[in-house]
Amino acid sequence: MLALDAGLALAQGQVRSFEIAIAERRVAPAQRVVRVAEGERVELRWSADEPLVLHLHGYDIETQVAPGAPAVTAFTARLTGRFPVEIHGERGAKQRHRALLHVEIHPR
Repeated sequence: MLALDAGLALAQGQVRSFEIAIAERRVAPAQRVVRVAEGERVELRWSADEPLVLHLHGYDIETQVAPGAPAVTAFTARLTGRFPVEIHGERGAKQRHRALLHVEIHPR
């Protein structure tokens, strides 16, 4: 049923929207994987407790997020695969980037 709903949303030009809250540079376990289908329009709606720069790898999209100012990462899911969203500009220049969450885009 989920695939049928996704196909209907795509046909109607609707956007799949996900509300994602970042606290202490982490997201809730239930938000660590965002799953969509190829061709869908996607919005990741962010809120955070500190200023951050988020980077969606594979799509090379950066989004600045600040407390009290929701931000949106919007894209059409054209590439399939599993893509990490990382916080860039982490404290300490030598600190490795850690995936905040993954966006999984499944083929139609």
